[in-house]
Amino acid sequence: RGMDNTVCLGDPRMDIYSNVSPKLINRDTPTIGIGVAGYSPIDLNSFLAVEFDFLEQVLLAIQSLVEKGQVIKVILKVRPNGYSRQYEEFTEEFFPGLVNTIFCDESMHTFFDQCDLYISTYSQTLFEASCLGIPVIYHKSDFEMSHPPFDGNTELVTTYDVNSLKNKLEQFLLGNDQ
Repeated sequence: RGMDNTVCLGDPRMDIYSNVSPKLINRDTPTIGIGVAGYSPIDLNSFLAVEFDFLEQVLLAIQSLVEKGQVIKVILKVRPNGYSRQYEEFTEEFFPGLVNTIFCDESMHTFFDQCDLYISTYSQTLFEASCLGIPVIYHKSDFEMSHPPFDGNTELVTTYDVNSLKNKLEQFLLGNDQ
C-alpha cells in the first residue's frame, strides 16, 4: 500500500499484504533472512545440490562482513517439508555460530516480521517480502536459464557470486537498495 514497487500476481496468499504497513528496516544491526529448501520437482523428498551451494555462498558473504565487525543476525526459513535437520547440520559444521535461528513450521509472514533484508533463490517469497517493504536480493548461484523477472535483466536485485552478493550487502548497510 502506498508503494510503487508492487505487482499484482493474482495469488490469494498475497492478499494479506495489501493492508500491511511497510516495515521499518534496521541497517545498523540487521536481521538477514534467507529462504532455503530447494527440492526436485521429480522427487519431493530430495534436495538439489544447488541449494547448498546457494546457502554456502550467501553465508560466506555474510560471514565476511561479520568478520569485519558488522553485527548481523542470520535466520533461515526452511519449507515445512524441508528437513530442517539437514540445514542445522550444514550450518553447524561449516558456519558454526553464524545462523541464529532456523524456522520451519512458521508462516512466511511470521518469518518476514523479523527480517530487515531477505535473500532467496528463485522464489515468489522475494515478492512477498518486497510487498512488506523489505529489501530483497535474488542470489542465483546456478547457471540455469530463467524467465523474467529472474533473468537478471529486470529491477530485481540479482547477484551471481560471493563477491557481488557481498557488494550488495554492503550497499544495503549503507542504505542503497539498488
